[in-house]
Amino acid sequence: MQGFELIFMAPRSYRHKGQMSLDAIVDLAKTHGIYRYTRRMDSESVGTDKHRHSAHFFELTDEPEELMFIVDDDLADELLEAVHEQNIKVFCVRRAVEFFHLGSD
Repeated sequence: MQGFELIFMAPRSYRHKGQMSLDAIVDLAKTHGIYRYTRRMDSESVGTDKHRHSAHFFELTDEPEELMFIVDDDLADELLEAVHEQNIKVFCVRRAVEFFHLGSD
């Protein structure tokens, strides 16, 4: 199948209406019928402002995190537009992919 990989990136300190930004995106995705995602914690990142984000022993809220969805064209557009409309502060990568469901249940 053809579709898009959407990767949203933000430190855990980013908030949207009191909720972590990536949690807000997961909730938003569910309202659009998107329930499958992968979430990864990263050890370090540097943003466009050249600020270094990392998880320290005393400060875990600045830990960088990624949220990935693999969706078809229409859902990718819907989710990106919804995140934009909600003004959620994140960095996003969108790339075309082929994806497959292999094996049986």
